[in-house]
Amino acid sequence: MLLCNFGEKLIIAEIINSCPLPSLVVKFLEILAMVSFSKSATKYMLVNSILISAVRSSSSFSITKASKTMSKSSIFSRFGGFNFCNKSTNLAATRSLSTSEQYTEDAIGMAKKFNFDQFESLLTTGGDDRSLILPESGANKYHIRPVPIESHQIFRGSCTGNPPTKSAFEATKKFYEENLESIQSCQLDSALRDIFKEQRERLKKYLDLPEGAEVIIAPSGSDAEYLPIAIAKALHPDKKIVNGVTQLNEIGAGTAPASTGKFFSKYAPFLGDHGLDYLEGFDGIEGIVVGARNKDGSVVDAAQKMDEFEKEQIALGNYPIVHAVFGGKTGLRDTVMPSSIDKGDTSMAIVDACQGRFTLAEMKEWMDNDAIVLFTASKFFQAPPFCAAVIIPPSIAEKLSTADAPKEMLGANGLLGFVTDKELPSCMDSWKPYLNDDAINNVGLALRWQAGLYSMEKLESISDDERTALVDEWAAKVKNMVEENPNIDLFCVERSITSIRMAKDGDTSQWLNMGEARDLFRWMSLDVSEVVPDATEEEKKALATSGFIGQPVSVSEDFAIVRIALGVDSLYAYSQDKASTLAEDQMLVNKLGAIAKHFSTLKASGL
Repeated sequence: MLLCNFGEKLIIAEIINSCPLPSLVVKFLEILAMVSFSKSATKYMLVNSILISAVRSSSSFSITKASKTMSKSSIFSRFGGFNFCNKSTNLAATRSLSTSEQYTEDAIGMAKKFNFDQFESLLTTGGDDRSLILPESGANKYHIRPVPIESHQIFRGSCTGNPPTKSAFEATKKFYEENLESIQSCQLDSALRDIFKEQRERLKKYLDLPEGAEVIIAPSGSDAEYLPIAIAKALHPDKKIVNGVTQLNEIGAGTAPASTGKFFSKYAPFLGDHGLDYLEGFDGIEGIVVGARNKDGSVVDAAQKMDEFEKEQIALGNYPIVHAVFGGKTGLRDTVMPSSIDKGDTSMAIVDACQGRFTLAEMKEWMDNDAIVLFTASKFFQAPPFCAAVIIPPSIAEKLSTADAPKEMLGANGLLGFVTDKELPSCMDSWKPYLNDDAINNVGLALRWQAGLYSMEKLESISDDERTALVDEWAAKVKNMVEENPNIDLFCVERSITSIRMAKDGDTSQWLNMGEARDLFRWMSLDVSEVVPDATEEEKKALATSGFIGQPVSVSEDFAIVRIALGVDSLYAYSQDKASTLAEDQMLVNKLGAIAKHFSTLKASGL
C-alpha cells in the first residue's frame, strides 16, 4: 500500500483533474472528498487503495503534471511509494535541492570549480544571484567565499554579507554531516520539515517573542517582502493593497521592486533563471518609495511621509502596508516605528530590522504595536548570505489562522518559487496544501539558518545592556581612529556601523564617488602593497592586509561612503580581548586612509 502525505479535499480534486481515472473511481473519489473521517489516515488508506486498483485495472492510466498552483513536479511525487528510497541516492549524490535541479547543480558546480566541497557549495544554493560564486573571482558579488576567512584576514563587513564565522562553520558542518549528508532523497522533505520547525522555535526563544507570535523562514530579506503582501491579501482579499517603503538606497536593492510584487533578481530560489517580471498573482500591487537622504546627504523625514501615505490610502478605501527601517545600510533608523491600525484590520505596519541591530526591548515594543518584523541572521549575526525571517505578531497570526489562503499568489511562479509549506508556521495551515512539494527542499537555507542561530545563541551569555555598552565603547574608539586619519572623514556612527568617506588622493576637496568607492571596496580585500611604490612602510603594511568591510553606499550626489561594522563574532571577540580587536580596526582604518591617499596610483595599476 502506498502511504500518501495529503488529506485535504483539494488534493483529491487535483488527482481527479490530473489523472484519466476510470469513471467509477472518479465518482468514488468525489464522494470520498465530501466525507469527514475522525482519523485522516483512514482517508489516506482508502485513496491509496483506490489508486492502486485503478493503476492495475486501467492500461490507459498515466501520471501527468499537476497544475502550476500545486507545483512543477508530478502530483505523485507526494506519494512515498513513487519515490523509492535507494541507499545509493543520498543527498551528496543527487543534489535534488529545489524544483530547478539544474539551477542548484549549476550553483554547486560553480562553487566546486574553486575546490569548495559539497557542504561549502550547498551554502551558496537556494538563493539568488547574490549568493552564487562568480567565475571571475571565486567569490560572490560581495567578494565573500562560503568558508571562514583566513587567520590573517580581518572582517568588519557584517552590514553587507558574511563569510561564515569559524565556530559557526564548524558547528553547522557537524550538523550537516550528522543530519543531512547521507540522507536518502525520499527522506529529505520530512527531515527539513523538522529542521525548519526547530529553527523557528529557537528563533522565537532567542528573540523572546510573546505567546502566539509566529515565524516564517525566508531565503533573504528581499524575498521576505513578498510575504506581508500575501498576508495582507489573505486578510483583505477584496481591498487594493498599496505598499509604502522607506530608505531607498539604504535598504537592499531588491526591496523596492519586491514591495510591488516584482522579481528583483533574474534568479529565484526554486525557479532558477526565470525570465519573469512579476510573481504570479501579485499584479496590481502599487506603492511608493521614499528615499533615505536628500541630494546633499541630509536625512529625509520618512516617518512623516509614511504617515501621510497611510492616511491618504485609508481615505481611498485601500489597505496600506507601511514600512519603517530600523537600521539601514549606514545604520540609519526612521524616527517612528509604525503600528498596525486596529490590529491589522485597517493597515499593516512593517518594521524592517534586517540588520539585526536591535534590543529585545525594541522587539517587544514592535510586537505590542502589532507590527510584522522583517529580520535576517545574515547581517549582524553573520550567517552566510542570506537567511531571513518574517515575524508575525500574535494579533495578526490569530487572524491568519482563520483566513483563507491567497491561493492565486501561491503558484509555482508565485510564492512557491521562494518558500514551501515547510518554512511556514501553523497559523498558515490553509496555505500549506498550495505550497506543499516534497521535491522542493532548500537545504542551503537550512544550513545558513543553522549557522546564524549558532552565533545568536553564542551571544546569549552577554545581556542586552552589556552588549549596548560594548557597542557604544567600540564605536567611540573607531570614531577617534577615523578622525585622526587625514585622508578619510567620519560621515556618521549608528550603533555598530561606522560610515566613512574617502578623500581622493588625500585631497579633502574631492571625495570618492560610487564607482571609485567600489574600486576601494575591492582593493580592501586584496594585498595591493606591491603596486604603490611610494607608500611608507606603515602604509605598505596596511595595504598588504586583506580586510572585508561594508560595501559602498551612495549617500549624496557628491560622494559615497564605506562602512566598518561590528558583527556578532567581532563583538564577542571585543568582549574577550578589546586590545586585539581594536588593533584590527586600526589596521582597516589605516588601509582605508592609504588607499584614499594613493587612489590614482592604484587605479593606474589596473588592479
